[in-house]
Amino acid sequence: MKKRSIFYLFLPLLLLIAAFSAAPSAAAEEAPYVGDLNGDQVTSAADAAMMLRGIAFARLSEEKRPDLDFTRNGEIDGTDVRAALFYACGGISDWVSFGERISSGLCDERLFDRFSYTGVQDDGRGNYKSANVSVHILSGRAGNSNYHVADIYVQDITCFATAFGREKFRGGAESVRKIFDSVSGGIVAMNGDFYSIHLFGPVVRNGEVFLDRVTKDWDIAVLQSDGVLVTYKNNTLTKDLLSGMNAYQTWVFGPALLDENGQAKTKFRSRVQVANPRTALGYFEPGHYAFIAVDGRSRASNGMTMQELSQFCQDLGLVSAYNMDGGQSSVLLAQDGVINVPYRDGRAVSDILVIRELPEG
Repeated sequence: MKKRSIFYLFLPLLLLIAAFSAAPSAAAEEAPYVGDLNGDQVTSAADAAMMLRGIAFARLSEEKRPDLDFTRNGEIDGTDVRAALFYACGGISDWVSFGERISSGLCDERLFDRFSYTGVQDDGRGNYKSANVSVHILSGRAGNSNYHVADIYVQDITCFATAFGREKFRGGAESVRKIFDSVSGGIVAMNGDFYSIHLFGPVVRNGEVFLDRVTKDWDIAVLQSDGVLVTYKNNTLTKDLLSGMNAYQTWVFGPALLDENGQAKTKFRSRVQVANPRTALGYFEPGHYAFIAVDGRSRASNGMTMQELSQFCQDLGLVSAYNMDGGQSSVLLAQDGVINVPYRDGRAVSDILVIRELPEG
């Protein structure tokens, strides 16, 4: 039934190019060109239509036509058809590198079209696309506040980095701009949890453990090496649990903004719950994140209460979200400058979260 539904979804396309939808020729059975079903030595929309027809009637298999498994997941499905259409429109230049990137990345294969496979697209203002990273900046208004969201996709966890002030643990506070400039290939960044103020622990950054003590007093966020972000209510994360989860980043500030079902919360373990400039990290699924900044303390933008921020995160469709240091610390930055409107131009902080291009080597 599922394969039939895919067929009917794309039925208008099949009718449009019905002239090309005959059964594969003998030449196509031995097609030397990846994705070529009709034997014309080109991967085109006609081939995509034939793929749909073959999937709907179970005439294609990875064993018989491995070249059609563009995403290298062991089967030929609707995502491969989308990839064929993407290629036909000029969105993919090399099937081999495309397959390698998609099959090894953090993001689910259905998200392949969020990335660029024909070169880097970068406007310097945070909007960026490559085969490894995709960032899109959204700004708008919610209630009495202006918000700014960096919608982020990364294929490698190393593209999601953190950095310390003065480039070392407990190195001191610097502006978000200065710390950002120390990160090679940086695309977009925001302030972190200002770990150096309290040093509650744990402090794990870019896979390195700087402090393994685990506080019982505050909500903790853990980004694992597999791209999953998990938030822990105070007094629930233990040292043994942390040591067994392959943590890549940890943050201690909070609170966690959504419950275990991704729903807005009404009670928070936080000292500052009134309207305020805000910074938060959001999580949709492995490889898909959001940097959120809310302007506040001005006539133009009031700032959000913790409950309003929680509801905003639910409205975005996030699965989990975690509050970072806010107030004057709240800064969202791209290569060409600040994206949000920081209160009093922001302040020096001890650490940032930064999305960067995949480091070479």
